[in-house]
Amino acid sequence: MRNPWMSQYIYGHRLDVDIVDLEKTLPMLHSALNFLAHIAYRQGIILFLTRYPAHIPMVERAARDCGEYAHCRKWDYPFTNTQSLFGYDIRLPDVCIFTHTLAPPNQLHPGVSDANKLLIPTIGLCDTDCNPNIITYPIPSNDDTPKLIEFYLTLFQQAIMAGKEKRREKDATSS
Repeated sequence: MRNPWMSQYIYGHRLDVDIVDLEKTLPMLHSALNFLAHIAYRQGIILFLTRYPAHIPMVERAARDCGEYAHCRKWDYPFTNTQSLFGYDIRLPDVCIFTHTLAPPNQLHPGVSDANKLLIPTIGLCDTDCNPNIITYPIPSNDDTPKLIEFYLTLFQQAIMAGKEKRREKDATSS
């Protein structure tokens, strides 16, 4: 089920498994982490999203640990419908992080298209079956392995906490 747009990020194949080129992943990961730290520094709202069942506890814990938000359930409340759902406008996230851009049954997570409609930047782990062109900061990677997701979540947390710490330092020196 390889997406043709991901072929530029594939290093090779072994036993019918695509191998992602880590030399192309690293600079894209750096860009995503820098952007994430900048959003945290500017006191932006960061929303972690997934529908992959194995990732839900890790994603919710990561968001809670860094003081941000997570949505890991069915996407019933699109960003574009907040006025009619809640009766008032709510502040939308400044960035959405997707650990898995596909929702069961292997269709695009509706949050990706909602974020794109409202020009909300997205960071997403893109496996070889995903389209990286619809994610603002795609990170070519395997998005199924729990250990790897845990690793990426740790990096995201560190970037967020670093941005928030720099903001605290700036606020302390300006007082």
